[in-house]
Amino acid sequence: MDLKSLESELLKLTPRERAIVTYKLLNSLENEESEDVEDIWLDEALSRYDQIVKTGKFTIDSELIIREAKSKYK
Repeated sequence: MDLKSLESELLKLTPRERAIVTYKLLNSLENEESEDVEDIWLDEALSRYDQIVKTGKFTIDSELIIREAKSKYK
């Protein structure tokens, strides 16, 4: 079934049925995005952990970061 036919069939549904289909479709997108975001955060966490292990530094002073950013973008 092509997209145009699918759309035509979906529009024949009752408003309640269309709402259910819409809800399910939107949730399917959110779940995919959530998995992507979780993967990105996991990669970031592992990268930060590796940096801590490599350098022995647990944090970077926020004032230092702000000073560096201000001097870089003056």
